[in-house]
Amino acid sequence: MNDSELAKKIGAAIRTARKQRGLVMREVAEAADVSTGAVGNWERGANVLSMDNLQAVARLLKLDPVALSRGELTYLGVDDPLELADAEIISERGPAPTGPLDVEVLGVAAGGDDGDFTLNGEVSGYVRRPPGIAHLRSVFALHVISDSMVPRYEPGDLIYCGGRHAVPGDDVVIEMYPDEGESHGKAYVKRMTRRAKSELVCIQYNPATELTFDAYRIKNLWRIIPLRELLGY
Repeated sequence: MNDSELAKKIGAAIRTARKQRGLVMREVAEAADVSTGAVGNWERGANVLSMDNLQAVARLLKLDPVALSRGELTYLGVDDPLELADAEIISERGPAPTGPLDVEVLGVAAGGDDGDFTLNGEVSGYVRRPPGIAHLRSVFALHVISDSMVPRYEPGDLIYCGGRHAVPGDDVVIEMYPDEGESHGKAYVKRMTRRAKSELVCIQYNPATELTFDAYRIKNLWRIIPLRELLGY
């Protein structure tokens, strides 16, 4: 097994154990003294944990660290099987892989202190088209890399964008025009609450706050398609 395969196996084990312990990424991040984004990268297998981080995560999740280092799950201190959660309270946002592999995933990069990310103008791959959007055109997907909408969206989550125009109450992706000297503008994942000719008002969850965007500086505004629509409900 190469390093990439091992990283994915360890990440999958951490994600499974975290869910079964009823924890969110933020709690794992605090235990390891890292960002929520780092935990998202671990769970996706994008980054390898240091030994100190692996041991910290194992302590929090009450796992055998040696087994975890091999990508295996051995729970410690679980006398009652009911101690492990059967399901998360927050449902998964990733749809079942039943459709064609034809939805573009747009590349994203860290956006700095005042942006969730930037779109890099490239297609980084393709993901499957869920049944609920089988006939929709102009749909694309993104990976969330910011923790500003935790627990609604966590780093590493895949979101699908498109469909009808966004209206207040929708979760949205906002792409701004680039600042002077920049090739790409900052982008944000937020929930839209009000829309006027000159401004767009949104909220974020982490930390909870209200944000106002200059409507004349917004390049694109896309609705995030809810899971129920992706699945055709």
